[in-house]
Amino acid sequence: MSSSAQLKNTSGGFEPVDPSDPKIQEVAAWAVAEHNKQKGTHLVYKRTLKAAREAMIGSTRYFIDLEASEGCKTNKYYAQVLEIVCQTPTKELEVFMLQENAPIPVAN
Repeated sequence: MSSSAQLKNTSGGFEPVDPSDPKIQEVAAWAVAEHNKQKGTHLVYKRTLKAAREAMIGSTRYFIDLEASEGCKTNKYYAQVLEIVCQTPTKELEVFMLQENAPIPVAN
């Protein structure tokens, strides 16, 4: 399922956000690091391509298309992160998956 299709399947509304926003960069980098921790991979966060968020009472859900590399190969990934803002803010990686399209060419 594409990230745009996943966005349409979420409850409530969402708003696009600037992918270069520092908060989006922080959440995207965290998602890659968390995926590495959970799956034992060695992806390196490169950049955010597209992002949106859904604000809810006490939390925010982020929908992020990003680039990450492993060795010489860079791919597109989709991450969905729930950030719960309470006394001790926490993040939960809900989805992290390789996008369906081909790898991004990288110049050597």
